[in-house]
Amino acid sequence: FISGAFTENNEKLCSLNWKCLIAFGIATSIDALASGVSLKLTDTPITIALQGEWGSGKTSLMNLLKYNLCDTDDSPYFPIWINTWQYSLMKTPSQAIMSILEGIINQIGALNPNVHKWAESKKKIGGLFKKMAIAGTKAAVGAVGIDSGLVDEVLDTEETASSDIMQLKEEIEKLIADALDRDSSKQGFIFYIDDLDRIDPPVAVEILELLKNIFDLEKCVFVLAIDYDVVIKGLKPKFGELTDANEREFRSFFDKIIQLPFSMPVASYNVDTFLVDALSKIEFFSNEELQDLTLAETLSEITRLSVGSNPRSLKRLTNTLALISIINKKQNDGEGHTQDRLSKMLNYAMVCIQIAYPYIYNQLTESPNFKSWNEKVAAKLKLRPLTEQEYDVLDSTEEFDEEWEKVVFRMCQKETYLSNRVFSVSGLLNKIAQIIGNDEQLGEIIEATLEMSAVTNIKAFDTPKKISSTQKNYDKYAVNGSGRYSKGRMVETVINTYVAQHPDVTIDALKQVFPDHLNPLRVIKSFAEGVKDPKRYYVSQLPSGEQFYIAAGWGPNINKFIEVVHSTISGIVITNVE
Repeated sequence: FISGAFTENNEKLCSLNWKCLIAFGIATSIDALASGVSLKLTDTPITIALQGEWGSGKTSLMNLLKYNLCDTDDSPYFPIWINTWQYSLMKTPSQAIMSILEGIINQIGALNPNVHKWAESKKKIGGLFKKMAIAGTKAAVGAVGIDSGLVDEVLDTEETASSDIMQLKEEIEKLIADALDRDSSKQGFIFYIDDLDRIDPPVAVEILELLKNIFDLEKCVFVLAIDYDVVIKGLKPKFGELTDANEREFRSFFDKIIQLPFSMPVASYNVDTFLVDALSKIEFFSNEELQDLTLAETLSEITRLSVGSNPRSLKRLTNTLALISIINKKQNDGEGHTQDRLSKMLNYAMVCIQIAYPYIYNQLTESPNFKSWNEKVAAKLKLRPLTEQEYDVLDSTEEFDEEWEKVVFRMCQKETYLSNRVFSVSGLLNKIAQIIGNDEQLGEIIEATLEMSAVTNIKAFDTPKKISSTQKNYDKYAVNGSGRYSKGRMVETVINTYVAQHPDVTIDALKQVFPDHLNPLRVIKSFAEGVKDPKRYYVSQLPSGEQFYIAAGWGPNINKFIEVVHSTISGIVITNVE
């Protein structure tokens, strides 16, 4: 089924979404579902629910099913596709329900070979629609048990409303039979109902009930993209808040509508394979870097602690990284050294936080050194104080035993989603601190990284943007009035100029002039010391022929470097150039 569809000839028919699902390594699950749908068509009607959170790939999976079961040359089923969100735009709930119903019927009618019959059916159905519209569209819904109050007011009796529904059902049944009679190769209809979880939950439940009762027809299968949580919200007006006492009522309603639930297998998604492939395609990391298992494991852990395996979030992640990579290259005249491996890992982590935990990301933009978060920060954010019992429990928990971690815990209590992911948030921030490995420069390094990811941050700027005293810039520099260098190349030129002015200098003496604390990578390293990633350094040499490394990656700490040069070295002047 699915695997056979993805041949070279059919590749153009497969959207990026479809390929993502296959890249996640769940082809077997999708294959099984497609086969199950096909087999179940012998026992119709049936309704299948594709369950999963927003962005988990439900629409992509429906596209796959539609392609395999309806769109190929020898496919045995007619497809009807309804995007409920589009049909409900700028409409009242009652108008939305009628619009969806009309959209389904029009698609069925378009397949009818007998124009005269279709014209007659449209006339009858139009009359029924008019009666329903007079009742605010609630007649159809009321007849199936959602809200019968309006029916009695507008129609003569409940029997009249029920009769209208039966007439509508009979006309639809005739249209379906005529379409199948026209084409003997077709065995039935599959109705794909998308984006139910994007509309108001009570309306979504009304649509479910309506479809169940009107389209309860042989040779019809419904595939719905909806989550059980939406059904729960939609049934609150009917059953009240979900409790242990009434949970069975909620479940019974869902089971009455849905005969085959299919949960999106997000836990089985092979995120590592997808990430390596996606990051390689956008060239954010080089292929050589991605072959490093340590890097791959680090990226996988950051992803697991943040965006998880949600396909839509992962696509936004890779799209954002691709944009950052392009901006970085353009702002640095295409020099590859400005984005070293450490910077790219931190960019990756910051974008993950931006997507998964926007509240935490926004706090980082205000106070990048998260290890300095204290009671003063908590008071500014109006975080509730911890009880004595909570404090004792957190103090004995590794993830929250430090003061800043307790502030993180309190931040996460402001949102239900964050509260459920509080251990992941703490783990992610600790992982970032581990990657940087320098608490003294933690804030500066994060601030420099945030400048890149800020271009894709979704935030209402109702106050002037705060300009940091250490805000990252992309100025070019001249050394002694010559050149137009990026930060890294400027540092290299300054050090080489100093060496030329002091031909007897040693590497140890250079380290005294350009001390290690100016850069987390250390400004200068000898060949004897070696480096883990040569791409993060320039290679230079003394007049004696001895070679050494110069750090290529520089963030806001470039200001400290310039300050040291101007205050301790004579004969070298650094200036900004346009």
